[in-house]
Amino acid sequence: MSRKSPSKPPEVHTVLVVDSITMWEKLCWDVEQFQDIQRSYPQERQPLAFASINVCIAAWSLEQWAKIAWIKKMRSEGKEASASGFSTLVRQNVPGHGICADVANTSKHANHRDEDWQGGEVLLEWEDGDEDVPSTFSLRHVGSSNIDRASAYDTFEKVRNDWWKFLVSIGLASGPQYSPEFMQNKLRRIFGGRNYELPPEAKLTEKN
Repeated sequence: MSRKSPSKPPEVHTVLVVDSITMWEKLCWDVEQFQDIQRSYPQERQPLAFASINVCIAAWSLEQWAKIAWIKKMRSEGKEASASGFSTLVRQNVPGHGICADVANTSKHANHRDEDWQGGEVLLEWEDGDEDVPSTFSLRHVGSSNIDRASAYDTFEKVRNDWWKFLVSIGLASGPQYSPEFMQNKLRRIFGGRNYELPPEAKLTEKN
């Protein structure tokens, strides 16, 4: 049975995740791990599949953190707010979130869940390479019509970017999308002690 302790803050268990913004940073971390596996270990099936589930769980968790903060904020301003209303807002503003929610819930409950991404399927496909591009496993999100076939690499990048814009729009974040601490540290290790612009394949700002 679930039990919560109102006298203790969540960081007693989550350490550095203390609000919606830091949970968004965790989502960034999981997206980066997935993309790095896709780029660096293209013939590894398990790491790619496992990392994709981690991204989805992080996105689902971010929804829970943001929902609690948004409801509290709205009610402090004397406005009506509900969990169902927030869920609708999320899916309107973060189109790829439904994929993540269903994958996360399937993983959590050990049963196929189909509430948001009805008829959708995650496929792991092998793609032959050539002299310029290595052969690779590629994870794809395929819609019910089998026409929409999005690369998970692209889906997760959009989910990350759309979530930041959404958090800003509802007043839980402000300013332009930034590089979390772990990404800045990674770049310092690669390029030296100063801050550098992210390379195109890892850039966290929204693509035009």
